[in-house]
Amino acid sequence: MKQLWDRVGPLAGLLSVACSFVGVMLVLGQPQDKDSDPKIVAYFADHSHQVQGVVGFFVFLVGILFLLTFLAALRERLLAAEGQPGLCALVFGAGVASLPLWAVSMLLANAASFASSETSTFRIDPNTFRLLADTAYFAWVAAVFVSSLVVWGTSAIALRTGVLPGWYARLGILAGVVQLFGFFFFPFLIWWLWIIVTSALLVSRRSAATATATQPAL
Repeated sequence: MKQLWDRVGPLAGLLSVACSFVGVMLVLGQPQDKDSDPKIVAYFADHSHQVQGVVGFFVFLVGILFLLTFLAALRERLLAAEGQPGLCALVFGAGVASLPLWAVSMLLANAASFASSETSTFRIDPNTFRLLADTAYFAWVAAVFVSSLVVWGTSAIALRTGVLPGWYARLGILAGVVQLFGFFFFPFLIWWLWIIVTSALLVSRRSAATATATQPAL
Protein backbone atom coordinates (compact mmCIF):
# COMPACT_ATOMS: atom_id res chain seq x y z
CA MET A 1 0.00 0.00 0.00
CA LYS A 2 2.86 2.36 0.86
CA GLN A 3 4.53 1.73 -2.50
CA LEU A 4 1.24 2.43 -4.27
CA TRP A 5 0.85 5.73 -2.40
CA ASP A 6 4.42 6.75 -3.22
CA ARG A 7 3.65 6.16 -6.89
CA VAL A 8 0.12 7.55 -7.10
CA GLY A 9 0.27 10.41 -4.57
CA PRO A 10 2.54 12.70 -6.62
CA LEU A 11 0.47 12.03 -9.75
CA ALA A 12 -2.42 13.81 -8.05
CA GLY A 13 -0.57 17.03 -8.91
CA LEU A 14 -0.97 16.34 -12.62
CA LEU A 15 -4.67 15.56 -12.17
CA SER A 16 -5.07 18.75 -10.15
CA VAL A 17 -3.65 20.87 -12.97
CA ALA A 18 -5.82 19.08 -15.54
CA CYS A 19 -9.03 19.68 -13.56
CA SER A 20 -8.09 23.27 -12.77
CA PHE A 21 -7.37 23.94 -16.43
CA VAL A 22 -10.77 22.61 -17.50
CA GLY A 23 -12.53 24.57 -14.75
CA VAL A 24 -10.84 27.82 -15.75
CA MET A 25 -11.46 27.30 -19.47
CA LEU A 26 -15.18 26.85 -18.85
CA VAL A 27 -15.46 30.31 -17.28
CA LEU A 28 -12.99 32.28 -19.39
CA GLY A 29 -15.79 33.30 -21.74
CA GLN A 30 -17.56 35.30 -19.04
CA PRO A 31 -17.95 39.05 -19.62
CA GLN A 32 -15.32 41.42 -18.29
CA ASP A 33 -16.15 44.06 -15.71
CA LYS A 34 -15.70 46.73 -18.36
CA ASP A 35 -18.31 45.16 -20.68
CA SER A 36 -21.70 46.79 -21.16
CA ASP A 37 -24.65 46.05 -18.88
CA PRO A 38 -26.73 44.41 -21.66
CA LYS A 39 -23.86 42.07 -22.54
CA ILE A 40 -23.50 40.93 -18.94
CA VAL A 41 -27.24 40.35 -18.49
CA ALA A 42 -27.53 38.50 -21.82
CA TYR A 43 -24.60 36.21 -21.02
CA PHE A 44 -26.06 34.86 -17.80
CA ALA A 45 -29.54 34.56 -19.31
CA ASP A 46 -28.14 31.89 -21.66
CA HIS A 47 -28.69 28.39 -20.23
CA SER A 48 -25.51 26.96 -21.77
CA HIS A 49 -23.45 29.65 -20.05
CA GLN A 50 -25.12 28.84 -16.74
CA VAL A 51 -24.27 25.16 -17.15
CA GLN A 52 -20.66 26.00 -18.05
CA GLY A 53 -20.28 27.97 -14.84
CA VAL A 54 -21.71 25.22 -12.63
CA VAL A 55 -19.70 22.44 -14.29
CA GLY A 56 -16.56 24.57 -14.30
CA PHE A 57 -16.78 25.16 -10.56
CA PHE A 58 -17.22 21.51 -9.63
CA VAL A 59 -14.46 20.34 -11.96
CA PHE A 60 -12.18 22.94 -10.38
CA LEU A 61 -13.29 21.72 -6.93
CA VAL A 62 -12.18 18.20 -7.82
CA GLY A 63 -8.86 19.73 -8.82
CA ILE A 64 -8.54 21.24 -5.34
CA LEU A 65 -9.02 17.80 -3.79
CA PHE A 66 -6.29 16.42 -6.03
CA LEU A 67 -4.08 19.36 -5.04
CA LEU A 68 -4.55 18.51 -1.36
CA THR A 69 -3.54 14.93 -2.12
CA PHE A 70 -0.46 16.15 -3.96
CA LEU A 71 0.50 18.41 -1.06
CA ALA A 72 0.22 15.48 1.35
CA ALA A 73 2.50 13.36 -0.87
CA LEU A 74 4.97 16.24 -1.18
CA ARG A 75 5.00 16.79 2.58
CA GLU A 76 5.74 13.13 3.19
CA ARG A 77 8.67 13.14 0.76
CA LEU A 78 10.12 16.37 2.17
CA LEU A 79 9.67 15.18 5.75
CA ALA A 80 11.58 11.99 4.96
CA ALA A 81 14.39 14.12 3.52
CA GLU A 82 14.48 16.55 6.47
CA GLY A 83 14.26 13.82 9.11
CA GLN A 84 12.06 15.92 11.38
CA PRO A 85 9.31 18.53 10.90
CA GLY A 86 10.78 21.80 9.69
CA LEU A 87 10.29 23.66 6.46
CA CYS A 88 8.02 20.87 5.21
CA ALA A 89 5.44 22.10 7.75
CA LEU A 90 5.57 25.53 6.13
CA VAL A 91 5.23 23.99 2.66
CA PHE A 92 2.18 21.95 3.61
CA GLY A 93 0.64 24.73 5.70
CA ALA A 94 0.96 27.32 2.94
CA GLY A 95 -0.48 24.87 0.42
CA VAL A 96 -3.48 24.12 2.62
CA ALA A 97 -3.96 27.85 3.30
CA SER A 98 -4.16 28.49 -0.45
CA LEU A 99 -6.96 25.94 -1.00
CA PRO A 100 -9.86 28.03 0.38
CA LEU A 101 -8.61 31.02 -1.60
CA TRP A 102 -8.73 29.02 -4.84
CA ALA A 103 -12.19 27.72 -3.93
CA VAL A 104 -13.58 31.13 -2.95
CA SER A 105 -12.21 32.67 -6.13
CA MET A 106 -14.01 30.19 -8.36
CA LEU A 107 -17.12 30.29 -6.17
CA LEU A 108 -17.46 34.04 -6.57
CA ALA A 109 -16.58 33.90 -10.28
CA ASN A 110 -19.45 31.48 -10.86
CA ALA A 111 -21.94 32.88 -8.35
CA ALA A 112 -24.05 34.49 -11.09
CA SER A 113 -24.20 31.18 -12.96
CA PHE A 114 -25.38 29.38 -9.82
CA ALA A 115 -28.17 31.85 -9.15
CA SER A 116 -29.25 31.99 -12.80
CA SER A 117 -29.45 28.21 -13.04
CA GLU A 118 -31.48 27.89 -9.84
CA THR A 119 -34.42 30.06 -10.94
CA SER A 120 -35.57 31.62 -14.16
CA THR A 121 -36.73 34.73 -12.26
CA PHE A 122 -33.17 35.73 -11.37
CA ARG A 123 -31.68 38.65 -13.29
CA ILE A 124 -28.10 39.54 -12.55
CA ASP A 125 -27.39 43.15 -11.68
CA PRO A 126 -24.33 44.13 -13.76
CA ASN A 127 -22.71 45.99 -10.87
CA THR A 128 -23.21 42.98 -8.59
CA PHE A 129 -21.48 40.85 -11.20
CA ARG A 130 -18.60 43.33 -11.36
CA LEU A 131 -18.27 43.23 -7.57
CA LEU A 132 -18.19 39.44 -7.53
CA ALA A 133 -15.82 39.19 -10.48
CA ASP A 134 -13.32 41.67 -9.08
CA THR A 135 -13.39 40.05 -5.62
CA ALA A 136 -12.89 36.65 -7.24
CA TYR A 137 -9.88 38.02 -9.09
CA PHE A 138 -8.21 39.31 -5.93
CA ALA A 139 -8.86 36.01 -4.13
CA TRP A 140 -7.12 34.30 -7.08
CA VAL A 141 -4.17 36.68 -6.78
CA ALA A 142 -3.96 35.96 -3.05
CA ALA A 143 -3.90 32.21 -3.73
CA VAL A 144 -1.04 32.61 -6.19
CA PHE A 145 0.81 34.80 -3.68
CA VAL A 146 0.43 32.33 -0.79
CA SER A 147 1.43 29.40 -3.02
CA SER A 148 4.84 30.99 -3.52
CA LEU A 149 5.73 29.77 -0.01
CA VAL A 150 5.12 26.21 -1.17
CA VAL A 151 7.57 26.70 -4.01
CA TRP A 152 10.24 28.45 -1.94
CA GLY A 153 10.00 26.00 0.95
CA THR A 154 10.37 23.03 -1.38
CA SER A 155 13.36 24.67 -3.07
CA ALA A 156 15.03 25.33 0.27
CA ILE A 157 14.65 21.70 1.35
CA ALA A 158 15.85 20.47 -2.05
CA LEU A 159 18.98 22.62 -1.84
CA ARG A 160 19.73 21.44 1.68
CA THR A 161 18.99 17.74 1.32
CA GLY A 162 19.22 16.94 -2.39
CA VAL A 163 15.80 15.28 -2.36
CA LEU A 164 15.14 17.06 -5.66
CA PRO A 165 17.65 18.33 -8.28
CA GLY A 166 19.60 21.53 -7.71
CA TRP A 167 18.48 23.06 -11.02
CA TYR A 168 14.89 22.50 -9.98
CA ALA A 169 15.45 24.19 -6.61
CA ARG A 170 17.11 27.24 -8.17
CA LEU A 171 14.38 27.64 -10.78
CA GLY A 172 11.83 27.26 -7.99
CA ILE A 173 13.23 30.33 -6.24
CA LEU A 174 12.71 32.32 -9.43
CA ALA A 175 9.24 30.83 -9.91
CA GLY A 176 8.23 31.95 -6.43
CA VAL A 177 9.34 35.50 -7.22
CA VAL A 178 7.23 35.50 -10.40
CA GLN A 179 4.21 34.38 -8.38
CA LEU A 180 4.45 37.55 -6.29
CA PHE A 181 3.30 39.37 -9.42
CA GLY A 182 0.09 37.34 -9.54
CA PHE A 183 -1.87 40.57 -9.94
CA PHE A 184 -1.11 40.24 -13.65
CA PHE A 185 -3.08 36.95 -13.58
CA PHE A 186 -0.85 34.84 -15.83
CA PRO A 187 1.89 34.10 -13.22
CA PHE A 188 -0.49 31.42 -11.97
CA LEU A 189 0.65 29.42 -15.01
CA ILE A 190 4.06 29.23 -13.32
CA TRP A 191 2.36 27.60 -10.34
CA TRP A 192 0.74 24.99 -12.58
CA LEU A 193 4.04 24.34 -14.35
CA TRP A 194 5.78 23.95 -11.01
CA ILE A 195 3.21 21.35 -9.90
CA ILE A 196 3.65 19.39 -13.15
CA VAL A 197 7.46 19.36 -12.90
CA THR A 198 7.40 18.52 -9.19
CA SER A 199 4.97 15.65 -9.72
CA ALA A 200 7.09 14.21 -12.51
CA LEU A 201 10.30 14.47 -10.45
CA LEU A 202 8.75 12.90 -7.36
CA VAL A 203 7.54 9.95 -9.41
CA SER A 204 10.76 9.49 -11.39
CA ARG A 205 13.09 9.80 -8.41
CA ARG A 206 11.04 7.38 -6.34
CA SER A 207 11.06 4.91 -9.24
CA ALA A 208 14.82 5.25 -9.59
CA ALA A 209 15.32 4.78 -5.84
CA THR A 210 13.09 1.71 -5.82
CA ALA A 211 14.92 0.20 -8.79
CA THR A 212 18.28 0.73 -7.08
CA ALA A 213 17.04 -0.78 -3.81
CA THR A 214 15.70 -3.90 -5.51
CA GLN A 215 18.74 -4.46 -7.76
CA PRO A 216 20.59 -7.60 -6.61
CA ALA A 217 24.09 -7.10 -5.28
CA LEU A 218 26.92 -8.38 -7.46
